Amino acid sequence: MSTVERIRKYGYRKWYERQLVESHLYLVTLVLALIVVVAGLELLSEPTSRFELLYDGLLVVGGGCLGWVCLRRYAQMMMVAEHVGSQAVCPACQRDGFRPVPENESGSLGRPLQFVASCRGCGTRWSIDTGA
Repeated sequence: MSTVERIRKYGYRKWYERQLVESHLYLVTLVLALIVVVAGLELLSEPTSRFELLYDGLLVVGGGCLGWVCLRRYAQMMMVAEHVGSQAVCPACQRDGFRPVPENESGSLGRPLQFVASCRGCGTRWSIDTGA
């Protein structure tokens, strides 16, 4: 599901909250993966057999790969949340937050990554680019 579809489904505030919670879960997983890498490196220092050496090496590589994926996903999710969040202020009344306008009312903006937002206070409409 794309960012636009998620914002339409959950609304801006719930989407933003979910985005932050999910991205921080990736950050916690990154920290745990780093602990696995450090533990694997410690185990590599004194291998007793080839099987243990292979197992410890796979532990380090697996933890490193998991950490890399989590770091990239965390950064991507935070950038999307920041990008959309920076456009969430009404240009007319400066109120934070918006209501996504249904597709049949907004018309085609020509880009699948854009949608029309409506201010909850004054009703002003503006377009928001999700960039993802």
